[in-house]
Amino acid sequence: MLKGLRFRLLLFAVLGWFTPLTYANHIVGGELQMKPAGPRGQFEISLIQFWDQNNLIIPTADNGGNRDERADLYIYQKSNRRYKATVRLAYLSTEQITYQNRACASSRSLNTSIGYYKGSIYLDPADYSDPGGYYIVWERCCRNDDINNIKEPGDNGMVFYLEFPPLSIPNSSPEFVAPNGSYICANKAFSMGMSATDADGDELRYSLVTPMRGTTTPGVTTGDSISKSVYPLITWSNGVSLSNVIPGPKPLHIDAAGKLTVTANALGLYVFTVQCEEFRNGKRIGLVRRDFQLLVIDCSDDQPEPPVIKMDGNDVSEVSFCPEAPVELHTDSATDWSYQWQLNGLNIPGATGASIMVQDSGNYSVVKSYTRKCSRDTASSIVHATFTNPLPAVISAKKQMLCANDSIVLLANGGVTTPGEHLSWYNGAVLLEPKGPGLAVKEPGTYVLTIDDEIPGCAGKDTMEIGREEFSVALPEKKGIPEGTNGTVIPLLSPEALTYAYAWSPPDGLLSPASEKVATITPVQPEQLYHLRVTSLSGCVTEDSVLVYMIKPLFIPSSFTPNGDGHNDTFQVFNGKERIEQMRIYNRWGELIFQSRGYDQAWDGTYKNSPVPAGSYPYIIKTPEHEITGTVLILK
Repeated sequence: MLKGLRFRLLLFAVLGWFTPLTYANHIVGGELQMKPAGPRGQFEISLIQFWDQNNLIIPTADNGGNRDERADLYIYQKSNRRYKATVRLAYLSTEQITYQNRACASSRSLNTSIGYYKGSIYLDPADYSDPGGYYIVWERCCRNDDINNIKEPGDNGMVFYLEFPPLSIPNSSPEFVAPNGSYICANKAFSMGMSATDADGDELRYSLVTPMRGTTTPGVTTGDSISKSVYPLITWSNGVSLSNVIPGPKPLHIDAAGKLTVTANALGLYVFTVQCEEFRNGKRIGLVRRDFQLLVIDCSDDQPEPPVIKMDGNDVSEVSFCPEAPVELHTDSATDWSYQWQLNGLNIPGATGASIMVQDSGNYSVVKSYTRKCSRDTASSIVHATFTNPLPAVISAKKQMLCANDSIVLLANGGVTTPGEHLSWYNGAVLLEPKGPGLAVKEPGTYVLTIDDEIPGCAGKDTMEIGREEFSVALPEKKGIPEGTNGTVIPLLSPEALTYAYAWSPPDGLLSPASEKVATITPVQPEQLYHLRVTSLSGCVTEDSVLVYMIKPLFIPSSFTPNGDGHNDTFQVFNGKERIEQMRIYNRWGELIFQSRGYDQAWDGTYKNSPVPAGSYPYIIKTPEHEITGTVLILK
């Protein structure tokens, strides 16, 4: 043994002279993960390593260190062990593992972390169709030299291994839960969760298997892509086998739920491998192996009293709470005691005080140990925490838009209340006076209903936005339409919208559909009041009316004789008084000699109070519908 140790030290010195330190004795376990990522055939591959921080050397500009900055993984076809592809993973991050008994962890210099590597690769489904499936391998040397249950551990490499089916079978590999920072107290029952989850809901089966040592050596510390007929296994130490990986009256065992149990009677560091196989419809489609180590130490028999979990000073075993209002669990505290809270058997990072705010459902417990001395810790009973659904709170209303001079009634839960419930109404943050199930609102705003009872934080809440719609319609006061013709009435809407509904009435003389915006009307009587009702999409209504009257046809004479005989002395346009908006008359040189706004007075054939000569005089007569041009002849 001494000779071998001297040889290894000499080998380290020789290797250190030529290359950076590459030994992996800081790696105390780990596993692989594989899951689809994006388009079909694209996968994310993860390498998870558990590190002994005491042996980890982070690379710097002056020191190569032993933490790999990248890792090359190799993919092979199972049926013929043919090499298929390499996927390169990059170091991503580190996460510290929490030990529940910090005094013992400190006294044994236990300092463990998790290192994460990730990479992605495209695998052509057509090229990964072999029914036997495929496997991914990462090899690394060497293990730490102080493992007690295998021979020559410092010369043994490690193999992280994962199998996956042909890509015609969609699949994600099982993912082991992150381990607690744990060690085993000799001669004391120990348990630890080593289960996995599967995104596809496949059946998972657990077993302990012999770790692989692989093909790496102290001289060749990383694996390569050359196909291997087999990956050699480690050799157990004398008296150790797969049936007693950690020796004791109850050797290491894993149950169907992935829970490790052991009662060990020999101090030391023990390596083992948990294999998790996934089955679908009774057929195995993949597996993943986790390498791991556990330390058995001699803990003092002095053990604190088990902690008791309380809420509001009372012992509890069941807790119900609302997601918006976490509850606090606590246990008695003292400076001599340390705590580690757990959720579903896993340490909660940072939860090391005598109390914890419960924000998630599940099984809570707290582990209690001495602060200043390493002894056996003790755990509380389980407290089962469940979410309580908030009280039902639903605001209903016939509409959500106020119209002019309108009100809306808001109802809480349809207007039905339950004894013991307390209702509160708000407009924004302003508490309103009514406390009943109905609220009449006349102003726009954000209305909030809360309903609570005796359970703190379980108030139901609902919000409804009430708006106000303001729009108008304007019609001309009156509209003249010549007898025997038709005209249009165009409403002016503010604001304009395509969703308004229109209703014209009465139907007499209405040529266009009553539901059209613009009305086409032919008068059927001297005058008629037409009414327009405009309804918005939210049900608000505005109205206006227009008086439509019948206009007799214009008669424009072709000549007149302004001779003062009292007969045909003016240019008289018959039926023009209500229709003519403007009249202009010109002489033959284009000079404007007469104009009027409206038609209150006929032209008498003069210009600047002097009679004009006989002849033809052009005119332009403007009505709401037309602009009429012609000539009138003055006879003398």
